[in-house]
Amino acid sequence: MVKFQLEHIISFKHGGKTILENLAYACPICNSGKGSDIGTVLEDEDIFVRFFNPRKHDWFEHFELKEGLILSKTTIGAATVKILNFNRLERILERLELIDAGVYP
Repeated sequence: MVKFQLEHIISFKHGGKTILENLAYACPICNSGKGSDIGTVLEDEDIFVRFFNPRKHDWFEHFELKEGLILSKTTIGAATVKILNFNRLERILERLELIDAGVYP
């Protein structure tokens, strides 16, 4: 069974508050990977890209699921996939098992 953690989308460090609009469930791997970060840089190191915000963004606009992989469709999606490391082999295999069981997404 997967257990989730309550995470602050915008961390205290960046002025985030403990209110419903700033909280989301996250798996422990994603939550620890994100830490207090709110974004990253991609190939062009001069452009900061914010992470996906599940309270403000539509998942299907930024990502697609293909054979267990989570693929980005936007720079926000690419930044999120990069930092949360969605496509490590063990995560893909677990996702495929959840898909086969009919409980993902």
